[in-house]
Amino acid sequence: MSDRTWTLVDVLARPAEASYRRRRVRVAAVLYVGVLAGVVGALAMYPFRMIEIAPAWASENALAAVTLTSGVLVKLLCEQLRASVAAFVVASAVGAVAAIALRVLPYLLLGLPPLGGYALLPVAGDTLTFVLFGQFPLQLTGYLVGVVYDGARA
Repeated sequence: MSDRTWTLVDVLARPAEASYRRRRVRVAAVLYVGVLAGVVGALAMYPFRMIEIAPAWASENALAAVTLTSGVLVKLLCEQLRASVAAFVVASAVGAVAAIALRVLPYLLLGLPPLGGYALLPVAGDTLTFVLFGQFPLQLTGYLVGVVYDGARA
């Protein structure tokens, strides 16, 4: 542990090492890894949910594997257990917000009137249910696989 000053570039390049540093550096690494994993999980689950319009190469197994891998990367990119748990919480929250935004955004781009916003409630509720019972369990399983593989370091 050197007295070297950590910059944002260092945190982005080596988040695993940054998860053992001072609190400010650790928070930056947690936010970076959490946002990255949450967005990757949400982008993989969007075509998974709408598999009929997904490209031919995007099978359900491939998209589920990408979501599972995003959970593994949370643990591998934040090696310290406290930092990785915090990054997983950030990834879950960002993934849920990104999934709902991806699903609702096409309707908002159509320019619905204010009363038409009620049409978005079932879509948002359906997406939230899919996040809770599809995306979150896959990312949690991936995170637990990462803990078993990498070990729980305090």
